[in-house]
Amino acid sequence: MKMMKTKLKYVLIAAMGLSVMGGCKAPSLTPDEAVRLPEMYTEDTDTVTVATLSWKAFFPDDYLKAYIDTALLRNPSFLQAVEQVSIARAQLRVGKGALLPEVSLGLAGGIQRFGEYTMDGVGNSTTNTPDLAKDKHIPDPYKDLNLGLNFSWEADIWGKLTDRKRAAAARWMKSVEAQELARTMLISEVALQYYNLVGLDKKRSVLKGAINKTRESYLLTNELMKEGEVSRLSVDQFRSRRLKLEEMLLDTEQQIAEAERAMALLLGKLPFEIRRSTFEEVSEYSFPADVGIPAQLLRNRPDVRAAEFELLASKSDVSAARKAFFPSLVIGGGGGFNAFSLEKWFSSPASLVYNLAAGITAPVFRRNELRSLWQEAKSRQRIALLGYHDTALRAYQEVVNLMTASEQMNQRKALKKEESRIHHRSIYNANELFKTGFAGYLDVLSADERYLDCELERIELNIAYCQLHAMLYRCLLYTSPSPRDGATS
Repeated sequence: MKMMKTKLKYVLIAAMGLSVMGGCKAPSLTPDEAVRLPEMYTEDTDTVTVATLSWKAFFPDDYLKAYIDTALLRNPSFLQAVEQVSIARAQLRVGKGALLPEVSLGLAGGIQRFGEYTMDGVGNSTTNTPDLAKDKHIPDPYKDLNLGLNFSWEADIWGKLTDRKRAAAARWMKSVEAQELARTMLISEVALQYYNLVGLDKKRSVLKGAINKTRESYLLTNELMKEGEVSRLSVDQFRSRRLKLEEMLLDTEQQIAEAERAMALLLGKLPFEIRRSTFEEVSEYSFPADVGIPAQLLRNRPDVRAAEFELLASKSDVSAARKAFFPSLVIGGGGGFNAFSLEKWFSSPASLVYNLAAGITAPVFRRNELRSLWQEAKSRQRIALLGYHDTALRAYQEVVNLMTASEQMNQRKALKKEESRIHHRSIYNANELFKTGFAGYLDVLSADERYLDCELERIELNIAYCQLHAMLYRCLLYTSPSPRDGATS
């Protein structure tokens, strides 16, 4: 029997040793994480970045600044993102708590009567001998009163629990970056909607002016028709044009109403009157144009930084999964007072009880499960790495596209402004020639249509220029203060 016990002991020691050796041989995943972006976006790009500016310095419109402040305080979707950070912070506290002992306080009481023809009943009756002190006799029914403090602690010998804490910390930082991304998205969405309203206001004004001019042309041709100088066709052409413009005006009014309600929704309010600057004021705005060097994207973009933190978390997950192959040491114990008499419950040291134990466990037959979890963690790390590369490259491409569009759009604005001036002069000349009989109504109608189309295109171009810079803000800037104070770094 003794020899069998000795052999069994050696077998267990050997199994534990193989387990440790198998865990030590587990290779670690060390991928190349470098993302190499070009030195510059374009050949003439300045190295000074607008990413250090606050949104209040980036957007010059005072009305827009006030609306952004309100949105940061009241927008429900953004406030949900803020709460996600609180959830991640709570999970981080759970990860930190894994390194500490688990302590619990227990209070229990019970009563039980054993049958006289049972082992417990017979044993209790034979225990209560006359030579035993009366207060130590086991009562019938039996009472059990217990008050104690218990603890259990897993020693972090290999750093497995520390790796899990690091993963939780990285995911908390990822949630913080996700909040900053939500903030940046909200700011840009408010700016886009605001500039859209300014453009619709100008479109409404231009359509009203075109309707008045068409009405004047209609009245003039109607008088000339009565005098026999023009036909009914010219009168109907101007009247049909006026009806078309009135339909366009109604559609624009509907778009303005919907845009105002959408703006109020972004601000977390019921629909209200949205005050805004004029189109002429907005058209004169200038935005910071220096975007800095591409490498600054990796420091400033919340989505890139969030992908980086996810990569760090996945690395910690792989390390923790690898260390799950190693033995773990758990220390536990407890102490308190236990008695079957209320009078003797807190008698010390008579009713004082305690225990202390330690154990080492190593995985032997869970090898497939642990290896599967380890392989899964490595795959998730590769996915995080690919996601990090993809996010960084997409961010670079997005900035390059917006920069190129900004440069071309600025030139297009100047050309469209000159074109609009020429068309406006053509309208005046066509009307004067029509009054003197040197031009037909088709010339007037054609000049009006070309000017209106050009003016609407100029409005869209100027508003798109402002909206493009709102998108550029979203691509480059990183705001860090608390969303409830309305300030930025």
